[in-house]
Amino acid sequence: MTQSENITTWPDRLEAAIKDTLFDRVIVIQETQSTQDAAARACIGLPKDHPATVVIASNQTMGRGQRANNWYDSSGLTLPCSFAIGPEFLSLNNPNLAARAGLAALDTITHFAKDHPIKIKWPNDIVIAVGNTQKKIAGILIEHSRDSIVIGIGINCLQSEADFHPSIKDSAISLAQLGSETTRIDIACKLIESLNHWFSVATEVQVIQHWTQHDALVGHDKKFVYNNQPHTGTVLSIDPLKEVCVQTTLGGGEVSLPVEQTRLV
Repeated sequence: MTQSENITTWPDRLEAAIKDTLFDRVIVIQETQSTQDAAARACIGLPKDHPATVVIASNQTMGRGQRANNWYDSSGLTLPCSFAIGPEFLSLNNPNLAARAGLAALDTITHFAKDHPIKIKWPNDIVIAVGNTQKKIAGILIEHSRDSIVIGIGINCLQSEADFHPSIKDSAISLAQLGSETTRIDIACKLIESLNHWFSVATEVQVIQHWTQHDALVGHDKKFVYNNQPHTGTVLSIDPLKEVCVQTTLGGGEVSLPVEQTRLV
């Protein structure tokens, strides 16, 4: 198993990283069941205009993904983190939040794996093509708590193939497997920088343009479900804030599926 790193120096590094960003508080935890739950608890009772909080754990024992799927963390080898934001972001719907968080994760991973074509797979995965398959290196989860919107990002950092849970070892990959020798704290600091850019600086036009440049699904045959109806065909384009356009098979023609009510099967 890959050697995990000591996290005692993380708080000072992260406090420096959040200076002049949308974040004003960092919580570092050795182990937690879920950074999502920890971030939500950290904001209970705060004023409605509370600034953003970052929660980062060295180990997460019960991580979760979209649609109640498990997110498998390898102890001390992944970067499970969540950030809780207040009502100033309520004007952004879930697709907008997910797109911005996804692009932040994309840019962070690309920074440490410049020689690899990192892509974003709608709605919430960061992937890289390995042969004829796409392997997942990060995922995003959006949840609403009583006092905050909580956005979770999990990044596979230090794992070797043997470190992955058997159920995902053929579909997951880590930065270490891509040849990166960076530490999790360096990844965390870069992620904070990227999150601040995509949430505080980037326009919706920039979100769509950057997504289009790194889209993993366009040109591939995929199956979607909208309004309980399946739609299978070639993905023509994706606007992560609005719609997925598909050239359907079996004479169905071109359809545009709204992102908020559509899921990828």
